[in-house]
Amino acid sequence: MASTASTWYLLLLLAFSFMLLTEAAQQNVSLTFVDHAVEKGAVCLDGSPSVYYFDQGEGQGLDNWLIFLEGGGWCSNQSECKERSESKYGSSTLRDQYRDFEASLLSNDSQENPKFYNWNRVYVPYCDGSSFTGNTEAADSVTNVTYRGLRIFEATMADLLAKGMEQAQNALLSGSSAGGVAAFVHCDRFRDLLPITAQVKCLSLASYFLHMDDSMGGGYFENAFEALITLHGSTEALPSLCTSIMSRPSLCFFPQYLTSYVKTPTFIAMSSFDHIQIRYNLSPAHETCLLNFNCTLEQKRAIQDLRWDLFQALPKAHPFVRGFWFTHCIAHELPYNWNDVKKMESIMGDETLPRVFDDWYFNYQYLLVIDSSDEPRNCSDIGISPT
Repeated sequence: MASTASTWYLLLLLAFSFMLLTEAAQQNVSLTFVDHAVEKGAVCLDGSPSVYYFDQGEGQGLDNWLIFLEGGGWCSNQSECKERSESKYGSSTLRDQYRDFEASLLSNDSQENPKFYNWNRVYVPYCDGSSFTGNTEAADSVTNVTYRGLRIFEATMADLLAKGMEQAQNALLSGSSAGGVAAFVHCDRFRDLLPITAQVKCLSLASYFLHMDDSMGGGYFENAFEALITLHGSTEALPSLCTSIMSRPSLCFFPQYLTSYVKTPTFIAMSSFDHIQIRYNLSPAHETCLLNFNCTLEQKRAIQDLRWDLFQALPKAHPFVRGFWFTHCIAHELPYNWNDVKKMESIMGDETLPRVFDDWYFNYQYLLVIDSSDEPRNCSDIGISPT
């Protein structure tokens, strides 16, 4: 009996140890509700309070802050926003209690994330459908949906300032896709919240959506952004210098125009064969043939022309505060994982995204990295998924 009891005790101890190791590896970070979110009007589409995931820094990183704004498309009409309000992209009630920060820019593992692992790291869920720009007073009279993205951003930043960000020495506002657009929109606003002595920069991933007519004749991004600005009341969130000069406020949602009015240093990283860009600025058929590597010569030519249009539309003002990194790997959102650097070297040599971005942020130099191949590549084998 004693032997059996000892065996069970040992098995339980091993199981508990495994659970602890698994939890540590997953780096689970708990959900935090924005302080007085409802009173401040900082609520999701369904009226639920805004939230974030916060992992406190330590040691030399205690006064450094990294904010990541989640992406996830937009809603630009009442029915889209109503449908979205019933998902995690429109309601904080559907968010997980914990989020795994492993294998990302937010990781606390010094091997995975050697430059930022000990910073204060914050993941801001996206639940407003407007790239954190909406600012209407009343809920929609038809759907009872609220459009409050700007208030979510401002209230979240107020929370973080109270947690010590007001004393930041270094800070980075980042985001991907729709969150990357938000990083552009709020970059100078973020800079103005922090001490003048702080080094503040912004990182925008997979978000350089082009303003152009598409093959279907609908001008998807132009129409969507125009409707979004009107529905969400987003004009106030956009840089006033941009909206005062451009013919329509919605044009200031396009990074190719917006970045001319952003003074804070920004880094842009993207696939030059972003299949979302191709889907909406060319057609779904172009996206499908790209992913399946069976495009006709005409389709290939259109995709190459779009790639060239992307490079031509990059900001030319203030080059000393810009950084750029483009890959020919087919992808939309890009991984930021030092564990995959060795794999990425087979495609990019030493100029992998983590290395180039870290060098730009900490050494404050202008960098433009475009990989040499002009042919799209499936890079699933090095951790860059095409879908």
